[in-house]
Amino acid sequence: IGPEAAMPVMEGKAMLVKEFANVDAFPICLNTTDTEEIIKITKAMAPTFGGVNLEDISAPRCFEIERRLQEEMDIPIFHDDQHGTAVVLTAALMNALRLTGKKPEDLKV
Repeated sequence: IGPEAAMPVMEGKAMLVKEFANVDAFPICLNTTDTEEIIKITKAMAPTFGGVNLEDISAPRCFEIERRLQEEMDIPIFHDDQHGTAVVLTAALMNALRLTGKKPEDLKV
């Protein structure tokens, strides 16, 4: 949808990170879809950050970008579309187990 349209969503996510984790965050929306350019820009900004949350990068580019940044940088790189979904699904499963009194080994998933 482009960086301008993405900004309100990213501002909201930054507010959630601050509210629930007390971590200062601010959105940066890039006006490029080029894999090499995204990697280059992110690496150049790395000294400013304690971690990077990648957002809304389409597959398969997202996998290469995340992998390369993790290999080439010394701060955490998190791809929300992958890890965020996994965390939410795991939390939902754990809550369902707790509410039903079942154990993970009792399930077929």
